[in-house]
Amino acid sequence: MREGMDRRGFLRAVLATSAGPFLFQNSSMFEREASRSAEHAGGFETVGLYASLPTDPPPKDSRVYDFFKACGYNYLEFCEAGFRSRPDLLPEYYRDMSNAITLAHDKGFRVGIVLLAGMEQWTGPDSTLGANFPGVFSPRDKTKLTERFAHLRHAVSQLRGADVFVFLPGDPGGDPEGNSTLEDCVSFCRQVQEIVKQQAPAATFILNLWGIAQWEGFPSPSSLRFWEQEVKLSRAAVAAPGLLGPKSGVSFPLHNYYRSLALSRYSRAGLKPELYPATQDIETLRKRGVSPMLGWPYFLVDEADDGFVKPNNQESGGQSSCETRYIRALVDCGLRLGLDGLVANAIFREAESLNIYAFGQMCRSAELTPERLIDQYAGFVADERTRGVLGRVLRYIENHSNWQNSLPVSYRLKNFDLPHALSAPVALDLLAQVKPSVQPAIPLLEPPAIYLGRLKKRLETIAAG
Repeated sequence: MREGMDRRGFLRAVLATSAGPFLFQNSSMFEREASRSAEHAGGFETVGLYASLPTDPPPKDSRVYDFFKACGYNYLEFCEAGFRSRPDLLPEYYRDMSNAITLAHDKGFRVGIVLLAGMEQWTGPDSTLGANFPGVFSPRDKTKLTERFAHLRHAVSQLRGADVFVFLPGDPGGDPEGNSTLEDCVSFCRQVQEIVKQQAPAATFILNLWGIAQWEGFPSPSSLRFWEQEVKLSRAAVAAPGLLGPKSGVSFPLHNYYRSLALSRYSRAGLKPELYPATQDIETLRKRGVSPMLGWPYFLVDEADDGFVKPNNQESGGQSSCETRYIRALVDCGLRLGLDGLVANAIFREAESLNIYAFGQMCRSAELTPERLIDQYAGFVADERTRGVLGRVLRYIENHSNWQNSLPVSYRLKNFDLPHALSAPVALDLLAQVKPSVQPAIPLLEPPAIYLGRLKKRLETIAAG
């Protein structure tokens, strides 16, 4: 706060300058900007969301799909979680999943079904295990392995209307006993690939390299070994003879490019991470006909929900953040690598609606800046007079994000420049000036007033340190 100016005077100064570069001068100009950013402008062919975890069934509300579509997404992934239901309840489960595929198709999305590796099958007596998993078994157990393949065969058969089937080898998965090898992982992958070929011949098969480090020794992701081994085993898996080629693709987690937990482990050891994949890796796979090649940056949109920094989304049940600078940087990285698309995580949908919108729009347009994105979204939430004020509050929130704080200092991006030095109390006062939009230009997940309440909670958390 400037010397000689109390908070009330400071607020007047901020409000007086809010109609500058942060405010579109009229609604028609704002709507043109929002429309233009959704066009293909050097963006990705595939813009995806992992929209259903094993613990979170696919959305049933059609308005959720309308929001995803307005953000620019064209591909959704749902995780197959039949292992959490008693066998006698599986017909109902697969009926619900098939209905979700149909709804997504009707809304214009392609659908991928994520298949997990060595999951135990729940047999009761309760109908489900709630938020828990039955467990993960060692793929060296041939009896359980045979049972798992039978369940996966049934799952693919029941969900064969999907466009894509994605095999995810670890987390959850891998070998919790630490006795398996990469060869075991590749063998498992080949079996799943063959099941897809037989039961859903029209679908594309994708190997997602997420958690592949857990197939040799089951290292902890809190260790440097996990991240080094992920690169090593990923390289070996994609090079396995005959595994990837035409009508098969690969998803890269991109951890060493962006994830704070991985980067912190390298930084602690005084090492630079090996960046995988590199452009040459993509070009080599392209020559083999591998397609699509996607990035799968799970953690950025939902900030630091892996428990690395607290309070995080898992602990709080979702808190609104703003990560537009980091999303822009990661999307640009994927474009430079030559990937076909990116798939984000969208579990805390309402809380992280701004980041979901930012990810989709930035994947669509290589020209969309973080500043313009924030101003667009502020215009959906706030009325015309106060959207500039909200844009400034959102910039302040992003400058104090958990994601940024969890990164080693050398990996942090430059903060937004704000024309007035803001504190959390002043930002809260500014937020109180914002009036919710009566008719948002896109179908939001919740009324703007509720989202503004989420931002207030976030600012209160920042104020509390």
